[in-house]
Amino acid sequence: MHAVVLEDFGRLEHRTLEVPQGAGVLIEVAACGICGSDLSVYKGAPAMRARWQPPLVLGHEIAGTVLEGPPEWLGQPVAVNPLVPCNQCDPCRAGLSNLCHNRSNIGFHYRGGFAEQIRVPQAQLYRLPRGVPLWKGALAEPLAVALRAVELAGGVLGRRVLVLGGGAIGTLAAWLLYRAGAQATVSELNPLRRAWLQELGFIEEVLPAPTATYDCVIETVGAQATLAQAVHAVQPGGMVVLVGLADLEASLPLQRTVLQEVGLRGSYVFTHADFARATEMLAQLPDAVAIQRPISMAQASFEELLAGQLPVAKVVLLHGR
Repeated sequence: MHAVVLEDFGRLEHRTLEVPQGAGVLIEVAACGICGSDLSVYKGAPAMRARWQPPLVLGHEIAGTVLEGPPEWLGQPVAVNPLVPCNQCDPCRAGLSNLCHNRSNIGFHYRGGFAEQIRVPQAQLYRLPRGVPLWKGALAEPLAVALRAVELAGGVLGRRVLVLGGGAIGTLAAWLLYRAGAQATVSELNPLRRAWLQELGFIEEVLPAPTATYDCVIETVGAQATLAQAVHAVQPGGMVVLVGLADLEASLPLQRTVLQEVGLRGSYVFTHADFARATEMLAQLPDAVAIQRPISMAQASFEELLAGQLPVAKVVLLHGR
């Protein structure tokens, strides 16, 4: 079985591994997206280096077909929810599986989707809607992240919303805002990315930096500079939803936050309910939000994404090509 293994920070190698055995359902992986957290582990960012050490089979934005499992699941095209909760702690009992105290992660604790076959708990499987191409199931996970952030922003119909960062989550958030009747502006520094975002057709305005104030801000970068931008760009009494995690810590423009009653809300990954809803939305999601590449281009794709050389925010790697 073929797999792409992170052998050391900054180095991916193509390897032959044994087919995974044991409990769970065996999945033939068709496609796996490259996430920002994969990029952080790959380059050895301090927060990731403290938690994860090579060798690792990364990849948690996964779509495939069931090879072994209950008869009703055999041959089914599925998206895989990579967050495996304990279902016993208080957050789990409250429906907040994303905040589980004992959560494990496919692509980190479990072998991830950069391997041709993986074994996962059956509860992590979501059937793809009829007619959705298999590769597109890999977008269910990032779409679920964006969906949770947009919903935590509150009602957005008719409102002007700023999305800071035109990466995958920012792009998907802008699409969700468009569907919900909001006017979305995306702020993105990379000129290649800005040109691509403008061509998508569902974003009201694409700018290198915000130039006005907005009813709500969704911050998808997580850096000191963008946090300050978010607080200063929101209307008095408005909400800032924090999704990005580029920096471990960031200071807050306290005077404006307090005096203008700026609301701050963290948004972390997604619940089972969010993932289910995102999977159902895949049929409407434009294909243009991602590009497909063969798994043989894994290392090149990681490097190009880190260098800002790709206009498209999301790369989906395909097995068998």
